[in-house]
Amino acid sequence: MDGSLLYVSRRTSSDAEVRNIVETSLARNARLRVTGALVVSRGRFAQILEGPRTGVDTLMASIRRDPRHAGVEVLLYDDIERRRFAEWTLAYSGASVYVDGLIGALTERTTPLPHPGDVHRLIHAIEELARARL
Repeated sequence: MDGSLLYVSRRTSSDAEVRNIVETSLARNARLRVTGALVVSRGRFAQILEGPRTGVDTLMASIRRDPRHAGVEVLLYDDIERRRFAEWTLAYSGASVYVDGLIGALTERTTPLPHPGDVHRLIHAIEELARARL
């Protein structure tokens, strides 16, 4: 069974480094049979990764070590029967003020766990941005 993982992180990278992340991820994700979507704002990343758990786990280990990210936090990691981004090895969307606000609400919370409604709003926003890129 495939897994779907949503993480957020603080961006510590330049625009050129983000382009490199996207280019590198397209090939690596395909090789690992992982699909998903990445949204980058001025100060944050939000990404959904979907695929075999071994592939998703491999990517997350790499992301956690990547100095272009800080404060990596996995918000959701569930089994799925159907992928949301099956046609995308990486659906990439640049800056979104709306998504930046959603990520901020999740990363700057005062509770130990994120509010499920906030998580689902972020997922929905990422899905809409990816659809708009089709």
